[in-house]
Amino acid sequence: MRIRQSHLLMILLAAALGSSSMPAAMSAQQTAVAPAKVALIRRVLELTKVADVAVSAMEAAIPSQRLANPQIPAEFWGEFMTRAGREIPRLLDLLVPIYDAQFTTAQLEQLIEFYQSPAGKRLVAVQPAIAVQSMQAGQEWGARVGSQVVADLARRGIQIQRRR
Repeated sequence: MRIRQSHLLMILLAAALGSSSMPAAMSAQQTAVAPAKVALIRRVLELTKVADVAVSAMEAAIPSQRLANPQIPAEFWGEFMTRAGREIPRLLDLLVPIYDAQFTTAQLEQLIEFYQSPAGKRLVAVQPAIAVQSMQAGQEWGARVGSQVVADLARRGIQIQRRR
């Protein structure tokens, strides 16, 4: 169960961040970033409320993860969110080298300017709702596609056993 829980944690984190590549994130953290650029990156993270978006996405993902993983005790989920909340500063530390690899100093300055504009502030304000609604839409879409595949396979004589 240890492997499953660590895999689950990576899935929750990836969902929270909108990332599908955790190994890339881990390798990016090994490079040193100039202090001035770190300050710009942290400002972008602050303006975009990345920490809040991550927590909202994890909170939205947990109900479906609970259903999909009934073998995990109920206490895990509350403790996970408590610990994740405490560990947010470390998560932000992990994001610094990722942003460093993706953006130049000039681009970070432009992002800061954008996120301080009315349009940028609006995006930040609605982004948590967009993330939650997008995750829900993705789950519904995935369930529909999965049902269609199961039906197509059944027509060809291939049965999928459902989890009980």
